[in-house]
Amino acid sequence: MWLGVLRGILFGLVAVLLAAAAFVAGAMTGKKSAAAKFVPGPVEVSVEERELARGLAEAGLAARFAGREREALGHFDEARRHDPTLRGVDYQRALTLLKLGEYDEALQAARRSIDNGEESGNAHALLGLIVLERARGSGGVAAAGDKIQRHVEDARQADPLNPMPLYVLAEFHRAAGEPEQAVVAYQRALERVSPSDSILISTVKAGLAGMRLNFTPASLKYKLQEMNGVAPPEQLYFAAADALLRGDKETAAGYLERVRDQVPSTVFKALLQDSFFQDYLSGGMVGSPGSTVPQR
Repeated sequence: MWLGVLRGILFGLVAVLLAAAAFVAGAMTGKKSAAAKFVPGPVEVSVEERELARGLAEAGLAARFAGREREALGHFDEARRHDPTLRGVDYQRALTLLKLGEYDEALQAARRSIDNGEESGNAHALLGLIVLERARGSGGVAAAGDKIQRHVEDARQADPLNPMPLYVLAEFHRAAGEPEQAVVAYQRALERVSPSDSILISTVKAGLAGMRLNFTPASLKYKLQEMNGVAPPEQLYFAAADALLRGDKETAAGYLERVRDQVPSTVFKALLQDSFFQDYLSGGMVGSPGSTVPQR
């Protein structure tokens, strides 16, 4: 029970650090890192090209949040074509390729991110996650343990306070059939997630924007990806948004009720202030006396 709950919560609160950190933390400013191992030659990029590239990168994130990984990969590749100095693109490509199960290409992209001095802690952890996912498919999780552990240690050396290496370690123990060790690692990772996680907020806001822009009445209903009956919090927000777009406020309120049990109250309240929910929820429906989702 604890293993499923911890894994479900951390899937949302920690794994999204992989999905959005390079953008939200300002790593895609085009500035060179002093610790970079690889310094490309000078590249002249116009203001217009840089803005276009950033827009394409954001479109790539929104597409991946919506489960359209191949489309997302195209956006990231196009962004890099318009602005080769845009930081974080290799890291985002690695994440997307992992989702697609293209492990060799994902490993190459993650290593480029490290070589460029971008998202080093997360990229090292991502290498471990890629190795783990490949090993799951071949039934060789135990044999890959040493390699995964090395990537985790490299990630912790690069960023000792990052929860992501501990999350990857927990995933390894879970896949290896070691639930007690997995729970300990999940708990240690959870202790390092900020109670007002701006990464989660930014992830949800980007996803909401993409859903509103791309929704049509013929769109398929949003399908939660649950693990042991627990859905990541960002998915619950997206499911609520999808229900609101379809005019089903009662179902939306049910999803919001579920997500409130998973995230800090500061995060829950911050996301309900998003213009999406303000536009689609009737006044007083959420977070006020007599609302459909009671205030706590």
